[in-house]
Amino acid sequence: MDLHDYRRKLSTLTKLEQKQRDVYLSKISKGIIFGPSTGYPTIDKPQLKYMTEENILLDVPAKNVYQEIYDNNKDYPNNIAIQYFGKKITYRKFFEKIDKTAKAFLANGVKKGDYVTIYAAGTPEILYTFYGLARLGAVASFMDPFALISADEKISNCNVKIAVVMDKFLESTKNVVRKSTIERVVVLPTLNSSPLGLITKSVKPDKSANEILWDDFIKSGKGTPLPADIPFEHDMPVATVCSSGSTGVPKQIVLTHDSFENSVHAYPKIDVIIERGQLVYQVVPPWASTGLSSSIHMPLIQGAHLFMDPRFERKVFVKNNLKFNPYGTIASTSLFRGFLDESLLSKKGCLSHQSVCFQGGEKVEMKEKLAIEEVFKKYNSHSKLMNGYGQCECGAGICTQTKHTPANATVGIPIPGVTVMIADSNKEEVLVGKCGEILVNTPCGMKEYLNNPEKTNDYFYFDKNNIKWNCTGDYGFINENGELTVLGRASDYSIVNGKKIFNFDLERIIFKMPFIQNCDVFTDDSGELVAHVILKDNYDNTNPADTIRKIQSAILDVYQDSDYIPEKYKFRDEFPAGVTSKRDVAAMKAETDGFIRIPKEVIINQVQDKIK
Repeated sequence: MDLHDYRRKLSTLTKLEQKQRDVYLSKISKGIIFGPSTGYPTIDKPQLKYMTEENILLDVPAKNVYQEIYDNNKDYPNNIAIQYFGKKITYRKFFEKIDKTAKAFLANGVKKGDYVTIYAAGTPEILYTFYGLARLGAVASFMDPFALISADEKISNCNVKIAVVMDKFLESTKNVVRKSTIERVVVLPTLNSSPLGLITKSVKPDKSANEILWDDFIKSGKGTPLPADIPFEHDMPVATVCSSGSTGVPKQIVLTHDSFENSVHAYPKIDVIIERGQLVYQVVPPWASTGLSSSIHMPLIQGAHLFMDPRFERKVFVKNNLKFNPYGTIASTSLFRGFLDESLLSKKGCLSHQSVCFQGGEKVEMKEKLAIEEVFKKYNSHSKLMNGYGQCECGAGICTQTKHTPANATVGIPIPGVTVMIADSNKEEVLVGKCGEILVNTPCGMKEYLNNPEKTNDYFYFDKNNIKWNCTGDYGFINENGELTVLGRASDYSIVNGKKIFNFDLERIIFKMPFIQNCDVFTDDSGELVAHVILKDNYDNTNPADTIRKIQSAILDVYQDSDYIPEKYKFRDEFPAGVTSKRDVAAMKAETDGFIRIPKEVIINQVQDKIK
């Protein structure tokens, strides 16, 4: 039987047969039995060595997101569900708030299938809105408040009548709301649920624009009877989140109840477990699927005590971690880099409870990861900073490191239920260790881009066996343990004299140099290959030209080709960050000041002189 026939046979297996085969493969990967190996990760599944037979055979319950969170926590009404600026909200109060919010939306005409626009960061009211709308079978449509191009069209295409807007975004979104189909704006004061809630009286809604304060909106639902909960339906939308916009204007990603349930139930199967009552720091914004799924829904269904702070600031992030000592934290790489800034570290503080600690959003090199972990140790933490990899279109998580996977610079193994394939230019799988485009088959992924069938069709790829693959646009490889290394975007390359140069390959060479803390290589807005470099604090950069020549020499040693050598460099203390703390590459590409140019001929001549 050839490989294509074998893949076709595998595609016809029932779910039970697939699980039974996975149990068999896990025994091979653990060395319990001996069996054949093809060298193709999607067939051999070497990552199954990290799973127990019991977890492989577990089914995901067919529940909607509200049913899941209620069933798992109804017997613990006095446990803390949310902590927000000092105020603690029990699960009993949490469910009461969800009911009141659902009644308010119902009283204002929201029904099953309707969309409600949300411009807000993480506050308790956003959770009441998400789960309250889920009870009604409606859709919480989270919009990026910093990406407003064509937003009014996206809102109007869904015939949205009600929007929830946090006060800090009220002014910037007014024009969008005015031009859309929205008829009523619920104004959410940032501190509405805090002990300082009284100061929200300073927020004055514009009644001529049909604005109403959150608390008054909730009162409008008083006396409205709640219908029976909407039962679970396969592929029923529950939320929209925003794409990163890396390929243009951000798109609205439709996630279903299935997306959330398959994602959050995958992690405990690989021992990413949050014990009931443990404090989990929530900071990722809800308009990203990681914020809504991995850092809100997943902790709550496990009975966690969710510590919420909507500020995306390194100073606040580091301070909160050291002060409140959370058990779990999921945040962007940029925020965790705050632990490398000594000015943000306090003499007091503790991280002794830290156990489930994940970073993602951009690449991190091993030495940087280890440096952050060394800071953790100073505050009595024995936790690894684990890498995760995801994409909003894939329903947040694709791969993750765990306590049992090696401590390395990979992004870990595919979460259970997810298959990752490394493909060549013909969308054919390559062998272990070979590089290619990262394709993902996932039960956690999006249903579609909202009202955008053309972009939806462009994103998905159906193979010869009609298996649907998410085309991530990323480039990487899988090792013999089933762990994925993400090298960068497949589009992250520069063309120099007709040669395709992957920028991340140059970055890997620069990163290996002992005096480098961080770097980024790309083609700037002028079309020139440029390197942005952050040096280690203890490095003496008195002569920047010598430092640049060392970098150029290292690149020349590997490629023996001067086209790969950047001539333009900028030394900097940190990379600029966007509003959600991700690196702002667009801003860096537009910079024109502070650069040093060293012609590549200088280092080439030096090398030639040495040879002579």
